[in-house]
Amino acid sequence: MLKGKKIMVVGASRGIGEAIAYAYAKEGADLVLIGRSTETLTPVVEKCISYGVKAYAVEWDVADVKRADEVMERAAELMGDLDVVLHNAGVIDRERFLSVREEEWDRIFAVNVKGAYFCCQAAANFYLRAHEEREHKGKIIVISSECGHQPHISPYGISKWSVHGLCNGLAKALFKRGVVLQNIAPGPVTTEMMLWEPGKSDAFNSAFGRMAYPEEIADLAVFLATDKSNRIAGMPIYINGGLNT
Repeated sequence: MLKGKKIMVVGASRGIGEAIAYAYAKEGADLVLIGRSTETLTPVVEKCISYGVKAYAVEWDVADVKRADEVMERAAELMGDLDVVLHNAGVIDRERFLSVREEEWDRIFAVNVKGAYFCCQAAANFYLRAHEEREHKGKIIVISSECGHQPHISPYGISKWSVHGLCNGLAKALFKRGVVLQNIAPGPVTTEMMLWEPGKSDAFNSAFGRMAYPEEIADLAVFLATDKSNRIAGMPIYINGGLNT
C-alpha cells in the first residue's frame, strides 16, 4: 500500500510510533525514524530494514523546536524527498491537580504542544517549498489522544485539547494549499507510557475488555498515509473502543 512512499515518523523508538514504523515498513515505505536517542532507535531501524526498505535514524528532542527545519531537511536529504510526516512524540504526567508543579506543566507543553506545532510548521514549509508544482504537496499525521475530547485538569489532558484545536485549525489553513493534515486520537493503548509499569494488567472497561494494542493504531496510520485518504482532514479519528464519545 505504501511502496515508494517516503515517510518520517517522529517518536518512533517505542509504543505507538514503533508499531507504526513496522507497519509502514511492511507496506513498503522508506523511513526516517526520529527519537531522542539513536541508541533506542537503532533496533527499530534494523527491524524496519529487515522488511526490505530503507530506514534511517535521526536524533531529535522535539522540545528543541529550533532544530525542526534542520531535521526536516535532513530527513528529506536522506531519502531524496518526503511524502508523509507523522508526529507521535508525547509525554504524560502522573501528577494530580493539587500537586502539579510549574516545571511539570512546562515539560508537558514543551513536547506535546510546542513540539507538535513546530514540527507541523517545518513539515508544511518543506512541502510548500519542495513540491510547489504539485496539487497534493504532502501529508501530516498527528497522533493526539481522546483526552482532547474531554474536560481535563491534568497538564497532559489540557495539552491534548490544544493539539486538537491545532489540528483543526491547521487542516483548514493548509488543505486549500495542498497539504493534508490528519489527526488520530487513540484511547488507552497498551504502551509503557500508558501503563507506567511494564507488565501491568491491560484490562479496561471497553467492549473488548482491554486497551487497544499499538498495532491497531498502526493499521489506521497505514490507511491515512495512502492517497486513498486524501479527503480526510482535520477532525480527530477516535480509536477508543466506544468510550467517551
